Amino acid sequence: MVNTLSLKVVTTLMKVHIFLIALFYFRNWRKTIDILSVLKGQLKKYRGAAGIQKISKVDGMYYWDMYGEGWPSSAFKRNAKREFNRVSNPSLSHVGMRNVLFGITTKCPMRCEHCYEWDNLNLKERLSFSDLQKVIEKLIHYGAGQIHFGGGEPMMRYEDMLSVIKKYSKRTGFWIITSGFQLTEVRAQQLKTAGLTGVCVSIDHHVTESHNTFRNYPQAYEKAQHAVMAANRAGLVTSLSLCVTRQYAQKENIEAYVAMGRRLGVSFIQFLEPRAVGHYNGKEVDLSFEQKYMLEEVFLKVNTEAAHHQDPIIIYHEYYKPTIGCRGAGNGTFYIDPLGEVHACPFCRKSVGNVVTDSIEYCVDRLRAKGCTVPVPEVAKQKTREMEVIEN
Repeated sequence: MVNTLSLKVVTTLMKVHIFLIALFYFRNWRKTIDILSVLKGQLKKYRGAAGIQKISKVDGMYYWDMYGEGWPSSAFKRNAKREFNRVSNPSLSHVGMRNVLFGITTKCPMRCEHCYEWDNLNLKERLSFSDLQKVIEKLIHYGAGQIHFGGGEPMMRYEDMLSVIKKYSKRTGFWIITSGFQLTEVRAQQLKTAGLTGVCVSIDHHVTESHNTFRNYPQAYEKAQHAVMAANRAGLVTSLSLCVTRQYAQKENIEAYVAMGRRLGVSFIQFLEPRAVGHYNGKEVDLSFEQKYMLEEVFLKVNTEAAHHQDPIIIYHEYYKPTIGCRGAGNGTFYIDPLGEVHACPFCRKSVGNVVTDSIEYCVDRLRAKGCTVPVPEVAKQKTREMEVIEN
């Protein structure tokens, strides 16, 4: 993480740059100030009252969120304009998408306990290389700020993935969501050269044996750690993704995990709550009120307190749902599974169309009409009530 002085300098310069982008975009001082004020309020709800307190510097670029492009860059400027357009034209249905998660393969060598693609694992590939290119073209034309490749295990389609990143990285950002399987130093460097922004490696326990058991793969932890180190050396942005199960959701475990992320040198840690889909279908996996509240406390503490300044930035999607709503279902993101079917997110599994045969606009309209099917938890409702009291 950048130090406190650098943080102040970088955030000030970034704000000035955003102001200038907006001013040249709107050609109106009053409108520029009004739109930026709205975006500032949305950021407060997304990150908490303290706002941005940590920024990671990777290969000369600054990042405060793994779902936002680095600054300064043409991608940052492009995505800023998309947000200006979204806020200034609320009646427009289609102004782009912050990011899209795209499962590009059914293949995976692991059998993870929480896999949401369990029913599709290792089926015959449905999407050809031509299909991949067609879908990427559609997403870029629609205005997707980032495309995150998942699976299955996306490294199982390494050559195809490398080719599309090389071809399209000037027009959108790319991330890979991986177990770390076959992500060697050579491949990490090739991906960086092709234009990949970052790698999110799934590690679901800070203890080697426990992670291997969770993934049902004896070298899972070793491969994940080697993948993170290879990506760091290549100059890629790195993140860890943790499925916080009932058994793992204890404060000492989460603190140990954050410490592991710091040792590995990642910029971000993403907390994901388990859902009863895929291999968890029909099982009681939801976290308790107390466990969710503990995750929020850790999220706020690690992201804002000086003692945790060198810890990775935590991304916790459940934090902002009660204040700005779910960002899935076409409200900022959506999910394309390895069969090409479009869903609200990986956990809201009901197809609204196929991305190969249907338009993105058609799928997004249907997603928004159906909305998110994951209920807002009681801890989130309580937080909403508390924020309303503070604001009033």
